[in-house]
Amino acid sequence: MATMTITGGELVLALSQGEKAAGLHGDLRMPRAAVREVAVVENAVAHARGLRSPGLALPGRIKIGTWRSPGRRTFVVAHRDVPAVRVTLDGADYDELLVSDENAAELAGRIREWAGLPAPVTEERVTFRSGGLVLGGTLALPSGPGPHPAVVIMTGSGPMDRDADHKRMPLGVSRDLAHALARAGVASFRYDKRGVGESQGDFLSAGLNDNIDDARAALSWLRGRTEVDPAAVFLAGHSEGAVIATAVGAAEQDGLAGLVLLAGMAKTGEETLRWQARQIAGDLPAPVRVMLRVLRTDLFEKQDEAIAAFKASTTDVARIQGRKVNARWHREFIAFDPGPLLRGLRVPVLAVTGAKDVQTDPADLDVVAATAGGDDVTTVRVPDLTHLLRREAGPGGLNTYKQQLRRPIDPGVLTLVTDWITERLPERPA
Repeated sequence: MATMTITGGELVLALSQGEKAAGLHGDLRMPRAAVREVAVVENAVAHARGLRSPGLALPGRIKIGTWRSPGRRTFVVAHRDVPAVRVTLDGADYDELLVSDENAAELAGRIREWAGLPAPVTEERVTFRSGGLVLGGTLALPSGPGPHPAVVIMTGSGPMDRDADHKRMPLGVSRDLAHALARAGVASFRYDKRGVGESQGDFLSAGLNDNIDDARAALSWLRGRTEVDPAAVFLAGHSEGAVIATAVGAAEQDGLAGLVLLAGMAKTGEETLRWQARQIAGDLPAPVRVMLRVLRTDLFEKQDEAIAAFKASTTDVARIQGRKVNARWHREFIAFDPGPLLRGLRVPVLAVTGAKDVQTDPADLDVVAATAGGDDVTTVRVPDLTHLLRREAGPGGLNTYKQQLRRPIDPGVLTLVTDWITERLPERPA
C-alpha cells in the first residue's frame, strides 16, 4: 500500500508497483509550502468524487489514481474500511492527496506538525430533527472549556452538503468558516440539506420555507447543547443561506447575538434573478453568444417564460423548459422579499458582498445599511471578491468559477467574520 513520508522539505507519496500501474503515475513529491490543511477521512472511497482521469476503481472497494471535479484535482489511494489522510494543497500539481493509512490519525498529526499548521478542530457528527425528518450535521468545537459562543452556518442554493460542497462544485465555504471560527474560540453547527449527505428527505421537493424551518430547528438544537452558551448564538449564511439567515433572524431574534450575511440580497427573489440574468448575459463565451443569435434565442425572453412558468406551477417538482426542477423552491424564492424582515431586525448585522459578485448585487449592501432596523449594522464591499468568496483579478463571472475553486476561500473574509463575531460576544464573568 502507498506510504506518505516526510523527507526534508518534501512530503513524499511512494506508490507500490501495482498502484503505479493502476494510477498511471509515479511517486509524488509535494513541497512543505504547498501544504495548507491536513485532515483524517473515515470513508475515503466515498469521499473521492468526480471523474476518474486516469485510474482504477472497484465500486465501494478501492480507488487509485487521479479524480477530477470542477476546480479540484485529487490523487487518490483509497481502500474500503481503511481511514485516509487528506492533504489540501495550494500551488502544486494536485489540489488534494487522499491516501488510506491504518495509522491515519498519527500520520496526519506528524504532517500537520511538520507543515506548521494549527491543531485540528474537534468535530462531532450528529443528527437533529426538523419536523418529521432527521438531518445530519457537524458540531465544531474550539479548544478549552465551554460553554462557547456558537454560530449556525447555512449553505447556498442547490443540493449542498454541510461543508457547502456540491458534487460538481465543491465550495467548502461552511467548512472553512467553521474551522476559522473554532480557532477564534467560537463553536459552530453546519448541516446537510434535505436529501443530501446524511439528511433524510428529498431535495427536489423541498421549498425555501422548508429550508427556513430546518435552520430554525438547527438553531433550537444548538441552543440546547451544554457546550454552547445560548445567549451568544449567531446565524451566518452564504447566498441562499443569507436569505435563510435573514428570515430566521427576524423570527428568532429574541436572544440572538447577531447575523452574518455573506453575498446576501436586499431585493426580492424575482428582482435578484433578473439582475443575475443581466450580469450573466454579458459574460457568456463568444461561441455561445453566436449560437444564441443563430437560434434567435433571447435570454431575457426565456427567463420571462421560466419565471411565469414557476409562478403558474402548483406542484413541488415540475418540468420547466425541459428540465425537472424544484418548482416550489423557485415559487417561494421568487416571492421572497427581505425588505420587511430587514426593517424588523434589532440584532447586530454584518453584510459582506464581493465587488465582482454576479449573482448578488453588491449595491444591495447600501439597501441593507439603510434598511436594517438595528443600530449595529456593518456592510463591507470587498474589492475583487466574487460570489464564491474568492479573489479574482479578472471579471469574476461564471466563466472563471472553475479556476476560482482551485483557490481557497479568501482569508480576509474569514478574518472579517470571526473578528466581527468575537467583538460582539457578551462579557463572561471572571
